Amino acid sequence: MGDFQNAALDEVAFAVIGVEGAALGAAAGSATEVACVKVRNGREIQAFSSFVDVGRETAAGAAAGHELTGGAASPHPSLEAISPILDTLCGDAVVVSDNSAPDLKLLPILSRRPSLCTLRLARRCFPELDGYANQLLRYAFGTAPSGTKQPRRALEDARVTAAVLGVLLRRYVELGHPATIDALLEFAATPIPLKSLPFGEYRGKPLTQVPASYLQWIRRRNARFDAQIQEGVRAELERRGLATAG
Repeated sequence: MGDFQNAALDEVAFAVIGVEGAALGAAAGSATEVACVKVRNGREIQAFSSFVDVGRETAAGAAAGHELTGGAASPHPSLEAISPILDTLCGDAVVVSDNSAPDLKLLPILSRRPSLCTLRLARRCFPELDGYANQLLRYAFGTAPSGTKQPRRALEDARVTAAVLGVLLRRYVELGHPATIDALLEFAATPIPLKSLPFGEYRGKPLTQVPASYLQWIRRRNARFDAQIQEGVRAELERRGLATAG
């Protein structure tokens, strides 16, 4: 954990990431918009957002006018150009995302930093909920930030996640767990046995009743799903004696 080891939760900065990615065409798998909202003890202290040029050419110095207050340059900078800004924002913080596996794949510069997935933390803190998508948690917790009008934009997504994080941190402490960052990250990372699918056509179905073809489809797209789902599906396919590669 480095400098974060044993730090109290109310002293730790969290850099909450919002990222939109291209799903189709030559830019598929690339970040098209990135945002970061930095919070400490429930208070936003910095924010940044930018569209990302996913083309081959980007105007030199396009990121030079960016300040840590949000907005987008024109022409938009490349991901490489805004990486130093993200590096500065996240340098003394724990990176937070609502679904860390796919988000950090879009932002590899952050993949080696201490990170927290609010989806996984919500599953551990609120096992009774029917779903854990960010927008479901937003309404379940009543945490929609005032003035939020574009929940699918990266900056607004990051602010939604930051609000959800605040609820989860309070719940974590209420459950009696140590209020330190290393204990929190260990708690969030602890595997939870996956008994049923939490999404899609077979949502709520026990894994034992989900067709093998659907489980194999999930495995082929495992980067889209968090570690709990990947491991649960892998274990079920293995139980059936089916290949789990991919």
